[in-house]
Amino acid sequence: MGVSPPTALMYLSSFLKSKGLHVDLVDNPVDRARMGSLDASNPCVDELLDQVRRLRPDLLGMTLFSRELKDISLLCRLFKQASPQTRIVLGGPHPTAMPSETLKLLSDCDLVVRGEGELVLHDLACALQERRPFSSVAGIAFREGSQVVLTPPAEVVADLDTIPFPDRQALIQHYRNGTYSSFLRGSPADVIMTSRSCPFNCSFCFKVCGRYRSRSAENVLAELDWVYQNIRPASLDFMDDSFTIERKRVNAILDGLISRNYPIALKVRSRVNVVDEALLTRMKAAGVKTVVFGFESGSQSMLDAFNKRTLVEENVRASQLARKVGLNCLGDMILFYPGETRASLKETVDFVRRANPTAVKFYVLTPLPSTKVYEEAKAAGTLVGDWSMESQTPWVRLPNFKDLGEMQSIAKRMYLRTLLRPTRVLGLLHSFGKVWARHPLRTGTLVFRHVTRKSKY
Repeated sequence: MGVSPPTALMYLSSFLKSKGLHVDLVDNPVDRARMGSLDASNPCVDELLDQVRRLRPDLLGMTLFSRELKDISLLCRLFKQASPQTRIVLGGPHPTAMPSETLKLLSDCDLVVRGEGELVLHDLACALQERRPFSSVAGIAFREGSQVVLTPPAEVVADLDTIPFPDRQALIQHYRNGTYSSFLRGSPADVIMTSRSCPFNCSFCFKVCGRYRSRSAENVLAELDWVYQNIRPASLDFMDDSFTIERKRVNAILDGLISRNYPIALKVRSRVNVVDEALLTRMKAAGVKTVVFGFESGSQSMLDAFNKRTLVEENVRASQLARKVGLNCLGDMILFYPGETRASLKETVDFVRRANPTAVKFYVLTPLPSTKVYEEAKAAGTLVGDWSMESQTPWVRLPNFKDLGEMQSIAKRMYLRTLLRPTRVLGLLHSFGKVWARHPLRTGTLVFRHVTRKSKY
């Protein structure tokens, strides 16, 4: 249904290149559901292994998300067999949250980076060149005999304007051939990050870095100018946790976009309690088509349990104002957090009816490692499963619901109830019709693949 560029890896590539290091940036996006078994006989994997054998890198880095432990473990083993002298380093959310556990579970991984990677990876590469011990590199974990060593935390880049723009040039062919695309919003598609982290502390959220920083409006607009001149994307997503936290900065970015009038469909994320009609109207004038809110719940008791620091009525108001000024309003909901009851679920259903967002996604809570909800559920004995190679994806047992299957069934019913609203059906048909008119063959192929993929489950 669409693939986004690997922005984090592109940032690492551009930063290391700016320091004089040689980087090969590899992105081989494959639809995992259609890929088949993940082993050396798979042509997709074999292509990757050929690249590793040819490049024989000193360091081979990958991002590890918690749900991908088994896949990444297998790839580490295959890459190590293909190039034994290469050191494999993993970064991202899971190694940051569970560095020791990651090294113990993935025996073919040599090191992990904890936190943001630019400064750490550069220091690690320099340590290899200079034959310095790994203990001299802050922000990593590595094995020393049978023990795992965690070095002190690394500094983060305080001034984001000093980081080069993501290395889109290395993957420019993917943009040109339509690999990076959005099914409903066109091709090519791109993403941009104008800030890092979030100043709030929701109990379900894990942050790679807890320090919020933002780029200047001038720096953001300079990147947008490069993107338009070199890629001309049909759509672009602002991937900030919340784009609208600093009102003055956001207004300056929006003013720059209004003056440029780029024909790009923009999407942003925002908290509900920092928007008003004036800001949303300015977003619309700047080319924003869609705003995504983390509503999370329609029950005030659940919002309080999340430490969300928002009100249900603020959720309603933000949704209604976005629709009023002509923006698509998308909402994310997290169900079955500890304290959820059938009464609180009904409150969420009633909220969706009142707020009337364009679309809503319902997620069954996944207790991510090192989050408050994960630690509390583990201490209370209500955590089912854990983040390991053998265990199922963890979930939290609640007294009001039988098991995970019942929770998933309820979430599906709630999703279908909102999806089949007449206004939502008409909106989907309208969007789909415009895409079909632009790219009939490609759209038909995508739909066929999507339908056949779903039929397997």
